[in-house]
Order: sequence, then C-alpha cells, then structure tokens
Amino acid sequence: MLNEAIIPYVPIAPRVQARNPKSELLCQQLFTIIDLAVAAQMSFNHDTQTGKLSLCPGQINDLLRELKSQEEFVGKTMDKELNIEILKPALDDLIYPKFNGVFEVTSPIWNSNKVTVWQFQLNQIVRENQMNGKIDVDLLLDQVLANIRIWRASLETSTGNPQVTYDSNDLIYKLLDIEQKLDQIQQVIE
Repeated sequence: MLNEAIIPYVPIAPRVQARNPKSELLCQQLFTIIDLAVAAQMSFNHDTQTGKLSLCPGQINDLLRELKSQEEFVGKTMDKELNIEILKPALDDLIYPKFNGVFEVTSPIWNSNKVTVWQFQLNQIVRENQMNGKIDVDLLLDQVLANIRIWRASLETSTGNPQVTYDSNDLIYKLLDIEQKLDQIQQVIE
C-alpha cells in the first residue's frame, strides 16, 4: 500500500535558471534553503495541485536560522543570511522556476492572517526570459526522446503490476516539460 500522505519532492536549487549568473546564484541560494526546509519537514505554502510555492520573504532567514539549529543540517546551509533587498530584483530574472509575483495570502501556517508572499510556479518556464545562445537543440531533443522512452517503458511494465501507480499530475508535468522543450526547439528552428 502506498502512503498517500507522502508528496514526492524534487530539489529545486540545482534546476534554477536565470538570465544572468548573479541572479542565478542568488536564487540558487534561496532555493537551497527551501530544499533543506522541505527535507527538515518545515511548513510553508506549497500547493502541489497547481505546482505553486508561496514563501513569505520575511521568514526566509528565519527558516535559515532554524535549519542551522538542527544538527543534521549543520554545514549544509549558508553561513550568512540572505539580503532580501538584493534578492528581490534577482527574482525578475528567473527563467525556472517562474516567479509569479508578490501576493497576499491567508494561510493556516500564519495563524490565518494575511501575509505577503513571493509566489513561484514550479511547473513552468518563463519563455520570454530565455537566452538565445543558451538553447542546445541536440540536448533538448535527446531529453525529449529520453523522457518519452522512459515513460513508455514504465507504462509497459506497469500493466498488471499494482505496485506501480502514477499520479495524473506526474504525467501532466512530464508532458508539460516535453511540450516546453519542443516549443524551444521550434523557436530555434524558426
């Protein structure tokens, strides 16, 4: 029996992309904190149904301090706190994950009070921020073909095996990823 309460999480920090190296480094530091907070089972707004992550900017360094206080995360976190004012403009350079903007949300995590959050769309890439020289058509085609072959093989082996189950979101995210890669290839070809 599969545990329905466990939500699979893929670390974001290694996949962060931005228009310039400085912004990419700053955003990787932010998402390293988020990845470690997830590993430590800390709560913040993460809507897995729509692939959105909402994070209160005022609590980023609180998360970092909390991580530093836990023995298993000593040495895995940054020594200095993030400067939120320097980080904020770097978010506009993000390609992945997509920065949706600043919103006010009401959440039980914050005692059902309205809180200002930065919201990220984890299952989308910002197409207009793509750098022209950064797209490698051969690599994208290889990735698309590999994804299709892996899913085909997985689906073939899953027939008759009750241990292999797929969440419809898994398939949707995989198809979105393939669609975005093919769209990038089409843009380069045109």
